Amino acid sequence: MLEKIKNWMRNNKGFCVVILLCFVLAAILLVIFIGMLTSKSSNKYGNRLSGIEDVKIDKEVYDGVKEEVLSTEAVEDVNIRLQGKIVYTTIVLKEETTLDKAKEIASNTLDNYSEEELKYYDFSYFLKWNNEEGITVITGNKHNNFDSITWIKDKE
Repeated sequence: MLEKIKNWMRNNKGFCVVILLCFVLAAILLVIFIGMLTSKSSNKYGNRLSGIEDVKIDKEVYDGVKEEVLSTEAVEDVNIRLQGKIVYTTIVLKEETTLDKAKEIASNTLDNYSEEELKYYDFSYFLKWNNEEGITVITGNKHNNFDSITWIKDKE
């Protein structure tokens, strides 16, 4: 019986290699799958927020940004929230505010954050206008590796 198996394997070497590779691949996938199921991470962000305790943004900073933005005559309302590593700032502008002025207001908010905060957090901006056509929204983002805001959509 053992001799018949050896002869068959000698005559079908390619097929045996393919079967062996399939078993190895199946074992690797099984180990990865079990590892994913038994992962002890209960945080939805995984380890992406490691070190955030060292770079906390104080409430006073948010209040300073809000106060600065609201002191501008072109602004109706401002809302700032932190989610994970992203600081979301929504600025509601008066209808007559120009796009360039709105971008300037948003860019000036970055001066309130420390260099360490700017290097750790990403900043996302939503500039909103209420007008006859409805609501116009311009979005911009500042990645922690960049110095300025990149605007996604222009109003004009």
